[in-house]
Amino acid sequence: MNLGDDALQPIEFVYFDLGNVLAAFDVDRACRNVAVRWNVDPALVRQTLWHSGIQDKFEHGHLDDEAFAAIARQGLGLGLDAAPTMELLNQLSDMFEPVAEMEHVVDEVRRSGTKLGILSNTCIAHWRWIHQSNYPALQGPFDQVILSYEIGVMKPDCEIYRNAQASAGVDAAAILFLDDRVDNVEAALACGWQAHLFTDAKSASELLRYCGVFK
Repeated sequence: MNLGDDALQPIEFVYFDLGNVLAAFDVDRACRNVAVRWNVDPALVRQTLWHSGIQDKFEHGHLDDEAFAAIARQGLGLGLDAAPTMELLNQLSDMFEPVAEMEHVVDEVRRSGTKLGILSNTCIAHWRWIHQSNYPALQGPFDQVILSYEIGVMKPDCEIYRNAQASAGVDAAAILFLDDRVDNVEAALACGWQAHLFTDAKSASELLRYCGVFK
């Protein structure tokens, strides 16, 4: 288990990543959605939005819905009338599926009395889509929800971890974090958190028991 030197310190707060922890996502699906709806090359969609860094700016909160959609339309050769902003954003956001097994894990943490939250790199369009989809594992309450687009910084930048720790109101070593990316886990460990690479709900549950969050 990827735990820091303070692994035995009692856990007071658990942060879950969103993508591929609480909700699986597939960028290729988003590209296909746009390709089918507007008859464009899915490779062009990926290049225009992901490879160009525009999605990254959206997740940093540097672009709002309209600015992001305008750049997307320009790169894809689409007009506003043909591709209204919300329709375009919804086609791009329709790439998530709930990780059903995590509902039980999240509920167990909540029932244990341990505070919990979400710490995610995401954009406003994706968060809105997921929030409206009512995925079971994302039904609140969460004590804190830290989203990159709201605070202008993304994992693995240490600033987002400092922000999340301040919001949690506990010592760094009292936070347990589960994320599916090695670089994000390593950054959390460097910030003094306890952290673990998420692989599946069963392993997450075992980790939480090991750390004494629940029995």
